[in-house]
Formats: sequence, C-alpha cells, structure tokens
Amino acid sequence: MPMGDPVYPNNQSRFPAYPEPVEAPRYHPNLAPARTETRANLALSTAAERVGIMVGTALERVKELPDRLQVMKQRFTVIRGRKQAELSNRASELAGDVKDKAQRTVSNARSRAERLAHEEPMKFIAGAAAIGLVLGTALRLWRDHDD
Repeated sequence: MPMGDPVYPNNQSRFPAYPEPVEAPRYHPNLAPARTETRANLALSTAAERVGIMVGTALERVKELPDRLQVMKQRFTVIRGRKQAELSNRASELAGDVKDKAQRTVSNARSRAERLAHEEPMKFIAGAAAIGLVLGTALRLWRDHDD
C-alpha cells in the first residue's frame, strides 16, 4: 500500500470515511426519548442531583430552624422548672429534717437540765452562775472593744 492512499476510500465500501447523517429517531408522544448520555455526563448529572438534594435538604433544615429552636427553648424551660421544683422540694425536706433534729436536741437539753436541776440543785446553780459570769465578761469586753 502506498503512503498517500486514504484509509477509507470514498467509494461504496463497508466503512466510509465520513458516515452519512442519520435522521433523528421519532418518538411516540407518550414515551420518553432514550438516553444517549455518556458516562461522564451521567456522572455529572448524578453529582448535580446529589448536590441539589443536599442543598434542598439544607434549605429545609434552615427554614425549620426557628421552630426547632422554639421547641428546644420550651423543653429547656420545662426541664429547668422541673429541676427548680425538685430542688425546692429537696430543700424543704432538708429544712424539715434540720428543724426536727434541732427540736429534738433542744428537747433533750431541756430534759437533761430539768433532771440535773432536780437531782443536784447546787451543781446546777453553780453551773448557771459560771455560765452567767463568762457571758457577762464576754459582753463587757465586746462592748469596750467597739468603743
């Protein structure tokens, strides 16, 4: 074969150098045309669809954000109210317990003082005098210190 010969001769061979244009296929109006996309176009279309879905989802979530924040605020308010009520109940229980314990301690001290006064009156009087002397001296020093 000489070098100047065309690869596909322009005669009526099986593989012409330039194929004749084919008329576009006609489709029925109720049927969708066949897809003639290449792999690259298909990959781009798929990526574009995914990006569109993600952007749409993000926009929906942004639109729902104020409502979601309001619901979260209400939940926080309810939780805070419950915690405050629980703390208040616990504090009142503790206050009741402390009050009961203080009343028992005072009652025990009173009964011991009455018993001591009946059993040994001289020691009781001496103890009361000693306590009075100490308190009087402390009050006098405190008052002189303030002046």
